[in-house]
Amino acid sequence: MIYRSYGSTGIEVSAIGFGGMRFKNVKDADTCASLVQAAYDEGINYFDTAPGYEKSEELFGLAFKQMTKTRAQKPFYVSTKSSKASASEVRRDLETSLKRMNLNYIDFYHVWYVLSLDDYKKRKTGGAIAEFERLKDEGLVRHICVSTHMTGPDISRMLDDYPFEGVLLGYSAMNFAYREAGIEAAANSNSGVAIMNPLGGGIIPQHPERFDFVKTRPDETVVEAALRFLLNDPRITIVLVGLSSRQQLTEAIAAVDGYRPISSRAIRKIRAGLNESFNELCTSCRYCDSCPQGIAVPEMMDAYNHYVLVNTTEMLNRLRFNWDFGLQDTNLDKCTECGLCEDACTQKLPICRRLKFMHAQVQKFLAEQTKQNDA
Repeated sequence: MIYRSYGSTGIEVSAIGFGGMRFKNVKDADTCASLVQAAYDEGINYFDTAPGYEKSEELFGLAFKQMTKTRAQKPFYVSTKSSKASASEVRRDLETSLKRMNLNYIDFYHVWYVLSLDDYKKRKTGGAIAEFERLKDEGLVRHICVSTHMTGPDISRMLDDYPFEGVLLGYSAMNFAYREAGIEAAANSNSGVAIMNPLGGGIIPQHPERFDFVKTRPDETVVEAALRFLLNDPRITIVLVGLSSRQQLTEAIAAVDGYRPISSRAIRKIRAGLNESFNELCTSCRYCDSCPQGIAVPEMMDAYNHYVLVNTTEMLNRLRFNWDFGLQDTNLDKCTECGLCEDACTQKLPICRRLKFMHAQVQKFLAEQTKQNDA
């Protein structure tokens, strides 16, 4: 395992962190907890979760009961978050997280899901950041961090205003051109830099042939290559991998253990291989999942990815066979273009336009089916 200093904290963290958002079956608590324990045994010492990740905090807590016995000899560090704007709600979030995870303190506590400078200012004026500081003074929080989806210049302005000790943001071989300025701003502030969605929300391993450009060695998988591309960036402290199986853990560990520095020439080749369309792929953060008309926007955007990656047929197949939608039941015709989904989108994708396109393609397919049935 490779270990790196987290910003100016002096803490050495594993270059691969355990992202707790993608447990396969949260009802099987023992299996999930054993996966966390296995990651710890393999040298991963950074564990990231949040109150909104289903039962992730409880599952981590189950594993931490055992891991705490060896924590003095083999340290591990816990990251969680609060999206609340008021002091009382932030404190309530923290108390709940501590109880769920059987902990006395949180190492890296994040102001969660900051979408804009206005959003950041609301957290500040609402008392959230002042409460983070009180929690730190009380020893309940060790380091104050931020999770953001803003652009690079806005991240820079936020970090000029407040000295967050760590920044968590999305970055991958799929969208690095879009996120580059954000990484630079975070690194320039001497913050620890943690990366979420390093595999594009699962899109990269699902389409290895499309992302073959990221490979620099014939013996590596596209997952290993995508992770090594990030490990090669000295600005990045931790790459969070959303682990859901032992096989994924094994591959993530192999990516680190088999890492060798990638030449600047090879990096330029990878960057040249990135088609601009990759910036347009949804990374499945699901923050748009609040449509007042009942449209399953995250599922629709996942299906649209398959239009971008393959074709219209695959998009429709994704709706029918992966998400189990009857094409008459997508609710796409109900979109009023209110823009709530686009406001929530961390990548600022043109969701309404895409939904309109998808509706047209669904209608075209249904009309062709009717025509064939009538023939």
